[in-house]
Amino acid sequence: MAETAHCPSTNEETELDKVLKIRLKVIDRETGESRYCSVVETKTWDWANPEYWRIVNGWQITSYQGLLKLLHLKAEKGYEEVVLMEAPRFTMLSGG
Repeated sequence: MAETAHCPSTNEETELDKVLKIRLKVIDRETGESRYCSVVETKTWDWANPEYWRIVNGWQITSYQGLLKLLHLKAEKGYEEVVLMEAPRFTMLSGG
């Protein structure tokens, strides 16, 4: 998989490697259950469904690319874990 490759000439970790190493804690707002998932796993999520929201630090994430961008910013700041809250849209708007 090209997303996890190291730079062969220097063997240094690439920026994408740093992003993919971040632990992603996913919290289901409806049930309160939490789990860890890989960043790569999120690529398979249904990002096109506007009725399901994913929030990180108050920011709504609407695409896999958007999640990667946000995680890149977190990786630059040295974060090792990011919490993502997910729930149906109506629970986020109603205060849930």
